[in-house]
Amino acid sequence: MNTSPQFTSNFWNIYIAVIVVLSFIGLAWLLLSQNVVKRPKKGEEVKTTGHQWDGIEEYNNPLPRWWFWLYVFVWLFGIGYLVMYPGLGDYEGQWKWSSHGQYDQEMAKADQKYGKVYAKFANMPIEQVAKNPEARAIGQNLFNTYCIQCHGSDAKGSKGFPNLTDNDWLWGGEPEKIHETIEKGRTATMAAWGPALGEERVKDVANYVMSLSKSKDQYDEERAARGKVLFSGPPANCFTCHGDKGQGIQGLGPNLTDNVWLWGGTQKSIIETITNGRHSQMPAWGRFLDKDKLHIMTAYVWGLSNKDGKAPVKKAEPAPAPAPASAAASSADASSASAPAQAEKAASAADAKAAAPAEAKPVEKADASSAKVDGKAVFEANCKMCHGGTIPGAPGIGKKDEWAPRIKQGKDTLHKHALEGFNSMPAKGGNTSLSDDEVKAAVDYMANQSGAKF
Repeated sequence: MNTSPQFTSNFWNIYIAVIVVLSFIGLAWLLLSQNVVKRPKKGEEVKTTGHQWDGIEEYNNPLPRWWFWLYVFVWLFGIGYLVMYPGLGDYEGQWKWSSHGQYDQEMAKADQKYGKVYAKFANMPIEQVAKNPEARAIGQNLFNTYCIQCHGSDAKGSKGFPNLTDNDWLWGGEPEKIHETIEKGRTATMAAWGPALGEERVKDVANYVMSLSKSKDQYDEERAARGKVLFSGPPANCFTCHGDKGQGIQGLGPNLTDNVWLWGGTQKSIIETITNGRHSQMPAWGRFLDKDKLHIMTAYVWGLSNKDGKAPVKKAEPAPAPAPASAAASSADASSASAPAQAEKAASAADAKAAAPAEAKPVEKADASSAKVDGKAVFEANCKMCHGGTIPGAPGIGKKDEWAPRIKQGKDTLHKHALEGFNSMPAKGGNTSLSDDEVKAAVDYMANQSGAKF
């Protein structure tokens, strides 16, 4: 009996088997019920069925023998097929055939035949593989099989599907990052800000976003000024994913300053993106491509944007400036909205206290300072966008099943990940002006709301 049926009950396997058996019984009865007329003796006149239309009568001849025995043969063939192959519910058949098994056999034969071709490139650096004509031809064949449906035959993508021939990479354009993307896939989600901001404030943010990469004649400067405040603070806090200057954060939000737009860079498209959000997903190809094919595919994709076989030199990025905070804001709002540079000051102060006499007790003071921070306010201003439950991979506040394995790692580990960054999450959530105590307070708040007792 198959232990992994597609249905939750074995009833459906029995149901299908009964239908098949009854169908064969019905076909046999149909043949026998119609084979009652005997061939007339020689010289005997054939009778009619009694049906007559316009002077034409229907003779009551018996079934032709060739047709009768062909019917019997097909019926017996069907029974033999169901004995040898699956077809009766979850019965596997005497030959244990399955489409998965046949696929695996064909793949094994193909690996024996072509595996050596892929393997000879396995130990070569990506840069060398990308230059090799044979490897490029193999990579193009793989790309044409698995990738052109989304990225196009020229790899330049289309709306919603990225261009692979430039150097604009959300998840990283280094060979190891490209390999990871192809093998494991990616999921990207931008929350819909229309309900929270309203139509007018969405337009303000859209104009500010346009000001980051477009000339002044393409956007409204007054709206852009208002949009900048929303971009850099609550309720939108766009900088947590896109960086304080819109330069983007790898794995979180794209660069808004380079005029490269996945969903369109017109004002209408940008407003639509902010209002409704976006969701993109690339499937994981690790199950379809073995490590040698992944290596060649990585080299091919990397080579599309590095034609000379050399990676582009990275430009030094200026240190992020603190996000603006309103002088009239409350202390909680001000500490959260001014989000990234106080951390270094706090760290320096902690180091200075550590060098002081032991009676200063720096640890206790740090704990006291942390206790005074409103973790909920920091969360609402800086963390809610990702940890509010809209971003895949970011544990949503209150979702105990997502937080349980993280809570088991301990408070110190969670603090370390939040402060230094972990996987796709940047240090301090991308807001480096947050103090260490503010980050820790936000982490404690989210964890305690999700089952911890920190």
